[in-house]
Amino acid sequence: MISFTTAELEAFIATVLWPAVRVLALFATAPVLSHRTIPRPAKVGLALAIAFVLAPVLPAPPPVSLASGAAFSLLAQQVAIGATLGFAVRLALAAIEMAGEVIGLQMGLSFAGFFDLSNPQGANAAGSLMGLAATLLFLAIDGHLLVIGALAESFTAFPVGEFPRQVFASNEFTKLGGQVFSTALSLALPMITVMLFANLALGVIARAAPQLNIFSFGFPFSILLGLVALFFTTPYLADPLQRALAASFAIFMR
Repeated sequence: MISFTTAELEAFIATVLWPAVRVLALFATAPVLSHRTIPRPAKVGLALAIAFVLAPVLPAPPPVSLASGAAFSLLAQQVAIGATLGFAVRLALAAIEMAGEVIGLQMGLSFAGFFDLSNPQGANAAGSLMGLAATLLFLAIDGHLLVIGALAESFTAFPVGEFPRQVFASNEFTKLGGQVFSTALSLALPMITVMLFANLALGVIARAAPQLNIFSFGFPFSILLGLVALFFTTPYLADPLQRALAASFAIFMR
């Protein structure tokens, strides 16, 4: 007859519990994986499946009783690491969304966001379009698989029981935040330049022919020019997104 002691049973549960908690924390913050259209039972089931697959190849967790205060500390550690990884990946997509917001502002679409009842955040159409394009590119380059791979690597870089103080105490996330603005500006700068010259041309026309109603064709012209610029800008989003994702993953790998 096969029998198990309490310590052996807790050790077996811990080998699956801690990876599952880290995966669930990742699913709570990572793009696409955290979407509300995915049922919660499906997320829990997928997290358990990933944990069962990773458990045999992960470092052994420390022998801690699940009913002790140390277990609560390990639980908080897994939540912090998983949620931080998901947030770092979300920053990569936020850069492209911010570029879309800037482009929409230059096109004159920011005011239309006030009348979009389907989006209470007031995002303009260009920002929503760029955000959707970034999400589709994320799936096209297998970003969801890259995230799970980075999660598996994070157990080697930060095993269960070792809190990554050096990561949270450093300026790595500050650099990621700055990269959001630099990437967004680099993507929106061509559009800003084009719209600057367009506005200068419209200003010259309005000055040369005051009898013309510049607003009657100025706004449609700006929107049309912005759509043309978006058409030529969208194919170049994959490279900045891959660089931003690589910078996010580098924090959790050794």
